[in-house]
Amino acid sequence: MTRAVLLRRVLPALVVMLLAALVLVLTTTDDDDARTAGAPAAPAPVTSAPGTEEPTPDPDALPAPTEPVESPATEVVAADVVIRQGVPESARTVQAAPADFARPAQWSDGASVRVVGATQGVTRGSGPGARAGQPQTVFTVELTNGSGAPLDLNAVVVQATYGPGTQASPLYDGDTVDLGGVLAPGATATGVYAFAIPEGELGAVSLSVDVDGYRFPAVFAGAVPVR
Repeated sequence: MTRAVLLRRVLPALVVMLLAALVLVLTTTDDDDARTAGAPAAPAPVTSAPGTEEPTPDPDALPAPTEPVESPATEVVAADVVIRQGVPESARTVQAAPADFARPAQWSDGASVRVVGATQGVTRGSGPGARAGQPQTVFTVELTNGSGAPLDLNAVVVQATYGPGTQASPLYDGDTVDLGGVLAPGATATGVYAFAIPEGELGAVSLSVDVDGYRFPAVFAGAVPVR
């Protein structure tokens, strides 16, 4: 084969092969670049700047927890014995003569009440919420209806104070008995009431028996003759 024939036949084939190889190389490069551009970038590692670390708290340096502070006990000022809830003093019409613990108190219509006994002791704490060992004074009162009409005892209020007007808390146990029912003329009823009065305060006690909203309370004042 002559040189002229070789150039006419072989050279074009070589040029075609070189062009095909170049196209293949360029196509492969473009695909790799596209995949690299679409992939998410790896997060950069987080590093703390020098000197910015938070110190670990020292348990010994922490403040001690604050404990709740209980409010100190306060004395309760006694309420006015002639005031009844919802009943003005002006509605009272039946007067009562003042008395001490040795003699009865009598209303102007003939009804009377007296303290027939008083004992001093301590609570036994047998009931729900009861506190054993608390001083208590127990009064037994006897009410006689000397008036000419029935006497309703279902709203009787008995309260006690001691010292300079300190309200004595009422106490309830198996020995206390409230006055109640309707007391016929000439009949007598007995009630038992207990109050938290310290033994050292028995020299100045006031005990009031408020029957209803129309009768002034019968008030016993002075030293309590306990047994």
